[in-house]
Amino acid sequence: MSEGFGPGFQPAGSKLYRAEYAAITIWIGAYLVWRTFYAGGLNWFEAVFWVAFPDLAAFIPIGASSQWRTWPPWGAGVYNFFHTLLVWIAAFVLLLAATKSPYWPILGWLGHITADRAVGYGLRARVAPKGSVADKD
Repeated sequence: MSEGFGPGFQPAGSKLYRAEYAAITIWIGAYLVWRTFYAGGLNWFEAVFWVAFPDLAAFIPIGASSQWRTWPPWGAGVYNFFHTLLVWIAAFVLLLAATKSPYWPILGWLGHITADRAVGYGLRARVAPKGSVADKD
């Protein structure tokens, strides 16, 4: 029996998968708007910073250390680190522990990750150096 039990999994690029992330992104945006007008305000400058943060944190070091259109070998790892839900959760929990209250603008970072997934951007594949064993797969 080489096949697993039950049907296969939905691919990450499927419409259903992307729709789930779109719904989460819309919910985050709606929550931030609600928080702005009805629940004590929100610093939108900080929220917009957090929306841009994953790309800034990934692409600034990648761009600073690479040649034009060539990613360094560690580039995918840096990009994936800042575009992973588990890293966002850890940052949210650390900020919660440090400040003793939720830091709502960081939802911008979560919104960035879910929006990327909703439009079809997933994590980056690591690129093997030319001629390596992994390159031949």
